[in-house]
Amino acid sequence: MLAVQDSAQLDPFRTAYVAVTDEPRLSALYDPLFAIQPGTGKLLAHLGESITSPDGGKSWVLKLRSGVQFSDGAPFDAAAVKTNWEMHADPATGSLHRAAATGLKLTVADPLTLTIVPQTPNANFDRTLAQELTYIESPLQLAKGPAVYGTQPVGAGPFVLKSWTRGSEQVFARNPSYWQKDKGLPKLDGFTVRNVPDIQQQLASVKNGQADVFTSSDPALLEKAAKDAHASVLRVDGGQYFMFNLSRPPFDDPRARRAISLALDPADIPKTLNNGYIPAKGLFSSQSAFFDPAFVQPPPNRAEAQKLFDQLAAEGKKVDFSYLIPQNPSSQKTAEYMQSRLLTYSNVSMKIEALEIGAYIQKSAIQHDFQGLLTQRWVVDPEPQLFMAFFSQSPLNYGSWKNPAVDKALLTGRGSSDPAVRKQAYSDLQRALIEDMPLWVYSEAVVGPIYNDKVTGVEVYNAGVVFMDRIGLK
Repeated sequence: MLAVQDSAQLDPFRTAYVAVTDEPRLSALYDPLFAIQPGTGKLLAHLGESITSPDGGKSWVLKLRSGVQFSDGAPFDAAAVKTNWEMHADPATGSLHRAAATGLKLTVADPLTLTIVPQTPNANFDRTLAQELTYIESPLQLAKGPAVYGTQPVGAGPFVLKSWTRGSEQVFARNPSYWQKDKGLPKLDGFTVRNVPDIQQQLASVKNGQADVFTSSDPALLEKAAKDAHASVLRVDGGQYFMFNLSRPPFDDPRARRAISLALDPADIPKTLNNGYIPAKGLFSSQSAFFDPAFVQPPPNRAEAQKLFDQLAAEGKKVDFSYLIPQNPSSQKTAEYMQSRLLTYSNVSMKIEALEIGAYIQKSAIQHDFQGLLTQRWVVDPEPQLFMAFFSQSPLNYGSWKNPAVDKALLTGRGSSDPAVRKQAYSDLQRALIEDMPLWVYSEAVVGPIYNDKVTGVEVYNAGVVFMDRIGLK
């Protein structure tokens, strides 16, 4: 298996649940409690047996599968889940998933049953669980502290981490106590993850048999792989976008945000860079059940953009900003495209700041220290990602967008499982996105594994994560 970068750590707390980076490794180590089936939106039980609410989301009951244990012999029980979720909620842990666990009241009813009371009623907490709280580490390992549990992870998944050569490779071996071993799972005795930052080299390695599988979110690469190898391509909500920081100049002024959005053309990016991007109309894919065609991003308008740049400059508010991006060729090319197009306007200046992924996450997600940010999101269900990203009090609201109508829409979408109610709620969100322009989406989200003829059993969950228990080789 190939990855674009090495892991910083492999615990459930400080690792991003992203299919193109660490999540396949988390799947191998931990197995998900629950997962969402792409396309249908159906909740899939795995280590969890059931998650139900008797009162419309005011409380939930989690039932765990019996007979499961962690690879260190500790029981996989309700107390272990409670310990993990309480650690997510503790600010000292530094969890990237803290918002999903904050305010949960957890009670162990019996060894396999956990009762959950969310901070506010949440009719879609099962979706939060499946996407943000689904990986559980052994409490025995957690007790050893973050320096140990992050680099020597212990889960109940199909594999254990055998060795880790920093900057080079991770070697995984079959978990001899895996709960599905009687079914002949996992199918592999083990696998190795090697770091290959160049995605073209990744594809070449899979095609010539030097590697077997990797996950990509590059549309052109996925399209090419579908012809030259094999690819399971998902189109989901979210996409690649320019996020504005509304808490500092120049983008605390809505005119600056609108000027950038009008100055750039989503359709021109794939035409110029030949990168296969699917021009976006907003945060929801045009194929999404939640997409509202009444609220799409305005088309490019050079004259109006220049007018706004000039207005701001005349008031001493020239749109002079730094654009933070992760350090990789694709992001660099996209940012340079934007920079070149903005150079054709007066009274606007863009500087590119490219950082290694760890430093990029620290500066954007932890410190919120940016003016403009290149970021990407893959959304298989609006809950909980959009709530955490845009609710005014969410610690993950990196762009500091605060809008009472948005809070109301997000609470309504969270509070109902009725498809019609949810569709209207996210239509209201799309209206606010167009009115306030807290971000500008230029490419729809695609993601999926790419693999060769030898690979069997490729099934994905959530936003393109491979079920590692069933993947095999001919």
